[in-house]
Amino acid sequence: MKSKAPHKKAFLFALCFFLAKGIFCQIELRNVSDAIKIALANDVEHSLQRQSAEESLRIAKKNIGPFLPVLDFTITDAARAQKDVDDSKNKSIEVGLTQKIFNGGKSLLEWQMQKEQSFYQFLDAQKNYETFQIEIIKSYYNALLLKLKSQLLKKNADNAQVYLILAELEENEGMITKTDYLKTLLEYKKMEFEANAAQDECKNAETALKNLMNLDRGHALVLSESECFEAALTDFAALENLTDKSMEYKQSAVQNSLNIKLSRAELNWAKKLRSIQKRIFIPSVSVRGSVAFSGRNYPLTSPTYSVSLVLSFEDNPWINASISRQHAFNKGKLNSLADTVSGKGMFNSIYFNQLKLSKIELSQKKVGYEKTKKQIEENVIDRIQKIEQVQKSFLLGLENVKIKEQKLLLSKLQLEQGKIKKSDYLEEMNECAKEKIQCLSLLKDRDYLIKELETIVSKKF
Repeated sequence: MKSKAPHKKAFLFALCFFLAKGIFCQIELRNVSDAIKIALANDVEHSLQRQSAEESLRIAKKNIGPFLPVLDFTITDAARAQKDVDDSKNKSIEVGLTQKIFNGGKSLLEWQMQKEQSFYQFLDAQKNYETFQIEIIKSYYNALLLKLKSQLLKKNADNAQVYLILAELEENEGMITKTDYLKTLLEYKKMEFEANAAQDECKNAETALKNLMNLDRGHALVLSESECFEAALTDFAALENLTDKSMEYKQSAVQNSLNIKLSRAELNWAKKLRSIQKRIFIPSVSVRGSVAFSGRNYPLTSPTYSVSLVLSFEDNPWINASISRQHAFNKGKLNSLADTVSGKGMFNSIYFNQLKLSKIELSQKKVGYEKTKKQIEENVIDRIQKIEQVQKSFLLGLENVKIKEQKLLLSKLQLEQGKIKKSDYLEEMNECAKEKIQCLSLLKDRDYLIKELETIVSKKF
């Protein structure tokens, strides 16, 4: 007995290992929210895109460089040697600080435009994130329906096999003709073929869902909600009062819609671009303060201070000019004054066309914003109407299912009494199963539309 103990332990260990492995490879999805959570947890691509957009938004907010002073410095070390003249050396160091104090608000507008652009990228990442979630929802409900279809047709084929065996026995005993048996066999084969086809469709749908969730093909998905869906054929809670709250849902959709926010960001960008183009002739005013040291050898002494007021037309499309007045001080006294005008002329033949184009683009963005707003409101009404229509069709289909089930019970009694053939009964079984599948398909469509509406209006039903 002792010699068998190690073998028994090894067997139990192996059994536990395979059981644990099976549990590890099985993932239970109680509802569509579980599928979304797992998909988002495994979705590296969209997560990185979102992080990148968030970081770009933070950078745009912190990028206040155009408002800060600019530091400049110059270091010169020169020497000159000439015939019949003493050698000369000159060293100088100049440090200056320039602060722009006015440019017609162009710097502020450009900073706001950077934020708008980064915010647009952030919203675009969120939109991709939302689209991905909708893909998950659609794939989940498709897999769920095909799972139900596969289960129903498989159950139907298993039940039909019993009648096929009875038909074979009766044919052997001469109780029915060969033709009746072959009709029963053909009807069973048809049911078996449809069950196998539904099983393949279910596997393909589950594979597509696992791909979206970034799961390995070896993982088994358990769709627990399939039991709830089948139970809805006997116990169904209708969703009511959607039309009565359509105005509330439209307002919520407009407030929370990413499409609206994207359209508004584009509109704000176009407005700011138009405003900058109108201010292109406004000069910028800057103040520059500097200190300079010079001499033959280090350390340099005798600092000279200067203050300059600079008027610049750097954005002018035809003349890029600069006007400055410099005051220099040495030993606390004003020792020099200099006025400078510099610039260059350019040939710009498209400025007025660009101005006209920006006006057209602004009008387009305004129209696009209003169109987006209207489309979102239409989407809300459309989803509500479809939900109510599908729900109504489901309830009508549910009545048909109950009628067919009652008819099937009567046909079973007639079969037992020998009034109908087994092939006819199997055909009725198959029709009843397909009616249930059609009914569950409508229920799946309704729940998918509800999830879509929840996404649009940012509310839970």
